[in-house]
Amino acid sequence: MIERDSVLMSNDPTDWMPQGACRGKSELFFAPFAERPEARVRREAQARAICQGCTSVQPCRNYARTNRELGFWGGESEAERASAGFAPTTPIIGRRRVAETAAVFRASVAVG
Repeated sequence: MIERDSVLMSNDPTDWMPQGACRGKSELFFAPFAERPEARVRREAQARAICQGCTSVQPCRNYARTNRELGFWGGESEAERASAGFAPTTPIIGRRRVAETAAVFRASVAVG
């Protein structure tokens, strides 16, 4: 009981993270580059199932909405958060450009 009360009174908006059922499963909650739509549906279904049994689902959802996070958080996809008025601040096209720039940089470093 004391532990629960101290978490509720904390000023740290990430205190719930260590209790998240998603720990160690990032590949289900964040899309790989160029993910196909069918793969996204399967991945998000697995993520949603994990979120349904998680005690941190509400603070996780609030955190993602407040911070306009990318990925699957608190039982919601990016599209679901956007529909609720909490779109990510980095549009998908921006993320693709960042990934492409990073790939070009890595290739240039590897060459020499």
